[in-house]
Amino acid sequence: DRMLPYQVQERVGHSLLQRACLAGTKREIQAAVSQARALVFDFGSTTPFLIDTFKNLRFAITDRVVNSSPVWATEGGEWLMFRSHVIDSMMIGPDCNARLNSDWHCICNDGGPVGSPVVAPTDMWFDQWISNAHATLDPQFASAGGSADNPWVHVPDMHVTAVHGLDEGDPTMAAALRQLAALT
Repeated sequence: DRMLPYQVQERVGHSLLQRACLAGTKREIQAAVSQARALVFDFGSTTPFLIDTFKNLRFAITDRVVNSSPVWATEGGEWLMFRSHVIDSMMIGPDCNARLNSDWHCICNDGGPVGSPVVAPTDMWFDQWISNAHATLDPQFASAGGSADNPWVHVPDMHVTAVHGLDEGDPTMAAALRQLAALT
């Protein structure tokens, strides 16, 4: 594992690509290609806005699926990024949020119109991250207009940076890209 630290995530990426190619739809292949390029990524904010827990996290893709989308987890699995049907977004929260479709203690990205495909974390709009009172420092939540009537506030200066993913040189990725090109 030390020589190949992301071997497990690469297997998940290969599986996503293979399933999408078998399904054969442009949308599924595009989503799998995007997700396989972001198997491991860093997430955080460059300004003091979120509680310490959410300042700088590293997520890795898992073989788990929630709401027809892959789940990424922090080391130890304390925090998950998953597709939620609560507000049709990608959410970051504890495992119980994913199981219960809850928005407690979380940050989410609501970028894109309702019903738009949620693809990979690196494809989400950086200016569309929002957080609730449980994930935001109290003074920042209040100054951003958060209240009981307005439970979500925009998070400034978010970043999502891919650390590891499959590239065009990977045979499974290359096959998916060829199939995608044939569909366009």
